[in-house]
Amino acid sequence: MKEKEKLKAAFDQVRAEEELKERTKEYLSERVYARKKKRTSSLRNFAAAAACALLVFLAGGSYLYFTPTAYISVDVNPSLELGINRFDRIISVTGYNEDGKALADSLDLKYMDYSDALESLLADQEMEVYLSDNADVVLTVAGNSDSQNSQILETVESCASGYENIHCHSGDTEEIHHAHDAGLSFGKYQAYLTLKELNPSVTLEEVQDMTMSQIRELIQEYSQEDSQGNSQGNSQGNSRKNSSDSTDDSSDAAQESTGSGDSSETFQHGHHGYGHKNGHGEDD
Repeated sequence: MKEKEKLKAAFDQVRAEEELKERTKEYLSERVYARKKKRTSSLRNFAAAAACALLVFLAGGSYLYFTPTAYISVDVNPSLELGINRFDRIISVTGYNEDGKALADSLDLKYMDYSDALESLLADQEMEVYLSDNADVVLTVAGNSDSQNSQILETVESCASGYENIHCHSGDTEEIHHAHDAGLSFGKYQAYLTLKELNPSVTLEEVQDMTMSQIRELIQEYSQEDSQGNSQGNSQGNSRKNSSDSTDDSSDAAQESTGSGDSSETFQHGHHGYGHKNGHGEDD
């Protein structure tokens, strides 16, 4: 009888161990494995968030890099514009007439520093032809930042200092939009505004096919005519005034002094920095 009880107790112990094993497995499954699964899920979520953040950063950096903040307009007969980003790199080269498009296609200036790009442009064979023929080359700077514009203009003037027929000007972003709407580079559009101020009958279509030398010659011609007309008007006005007051000696003296000052004032300053000719035929 005792042996049967011992045998039963032994079998009960075996069953108890099996139950313990099953419970242990369930515990591990619920606690340890679930924790690992949760940790893996957290890592995946973190990786996804990091990837999204990286994409946003790259997209933002790309937008900043490829957004122009300043332009250099280069106008001779070819008209083209160099788009410059906030990092002083060339990100676009756009031609605004047939010669300008052909020149833009032949150049490899993108992603260069703008000062190096400008030197390469001026050293280009086609540009050398214009420079050697003494054609007027106009470089105009405009953009969003006054500090960047000033720095670029200073660099442009330095690059152009070795050439007598390169003229440098500055503009503003509003002119850029109007120029592009009119199908012109903003440097040529600026010259058009100056010319139209002197001769309102001038049209965009006429200017579009002109070289910068032709435009500047017209500006000087109309400016000189305007200056001479003002001088003659002042002279006639002074003569009438002197004649009407001839009985007053002191008044005559004062009017002669005034007339002398008026007749010498024959110089007028051009729009947007374009100098007009003065009385001696020299450019300002």
